[in-house]
Amino acid sequence: MDLKTKIQNKYAEFQLLSQQVAQLEEQLGNVEEQIVDLGLLKNSVGEIKNIKEDTEILVHLGHNLFTKAKLADVKDFIVGVGAGTLVKKNSSEAIELLVNQIKELENLRDLMKGKASDAYNNLQRIHEELEIMIQEDNSG
Repeated sequence: MDLKTKIQNKYAEFQLLSQQVAQLEEQLGNVEEQIVDLGLLKNSVGEIKNIKEDTEILVHLGHNLFTKAKLADVKDFIVGVGAGTLVKKNSSEAIELLVNQIKELENLRDLMKGKASDAYNNLQRIHEELEIMIQEDNSG
């Protein structure tokens, strides 16, 4: 295989890895956002017990749409546990569930950061190899 073909192959490898890194960074950002959202939700669950029952609140329905409602119960929460199943949890149980979800996402984030670091190192190595190959091609 001639040097120009090797350079083309190495560049294709560099581009593919660059795309994978970009996807990994996007996924990492999504995980970070989920961790923040769950942390805010955990705080809200902890604070809701300080609100009096029958207090009027705004309930977020999605896409910037809210409705007014009266808070009937500040002790219990209805939690989706998958497959359309809802269960009643008290605030401590709900917070524990959220803490566990946050820990799982933090572990995933750390794993993804490790993969990203490995990918960056590979990108740097491939970039250096490409520079050497291009210099050889230019001097030959």
